[in-house]
Amino acid sequence: MIETHELMFGEAGRICAELVCRHVKLFDEPLGALNIRIVLAPVEIGPYNRHYGYIHSSSFHFILGNRHICTFDKEGGLVLRKDGWLVGAEDFIVHELTHYRQDILLARHGWPQNRDRGVHRDRGWYAAIAEAAPRYFGVAFPETTWPKLKSVRKGGKITKVAEAGRLTEVEVTHWPGSFRTLIANEDKRLAPAL
Repeated sequence: MIETHELMFGEAGRICAELVCRHVKLFDEPLGALNIRIVLAPVEIGPYNRHYGYIHSSSFHFILGNRHICTFDKEGGLVLRKDGWLVGAEDFIVHELTHYRQDILLARHGWPQNRDRGVHRDRGWYAAIAEAAPRYFGVAFPETTWPKLKSVRKGGKITKVAEAGRLTEVEVTHWPGSFRTLIANEDKRLAPAL
């Protein structure tokens, strides 16, 4: 797998394939590394320049890393971006592998995916992060800290706000980079894993 990705995408492909092989073990059940293909393409995907990558699941799982992850060097070869490339590429791979695990958990438990509000706001996403966080960062992400909104009446209007003591939807959407920041800031909502 590693040699194939290196042949297709050079050193950038090799690094990404090595990251996949290392991080498929973050979850309670290791993911099948040989069923994962990395595609590096320095193009824009998705609206508003918001998407760093994408995973497509079928019989194989394709992870696409776009121009936020890779770029062309002066010779026209692909390279991982230099602005924090290792952490950026590593966190990108972990994020997409978490989606792979999310799909498994949703199917296994019959949990609905939150199509209305995005794929980063459902029980499968939170559960996949809860499996990976202790192995990736050494922190626990128990259900008591999963995002939960409550209704608040203010000025005659009802709005939804995050419950105290829980991570926000935005913080969990940007896993694992957001957790890295929370840990650096010694956020008490992320306790050391036991």
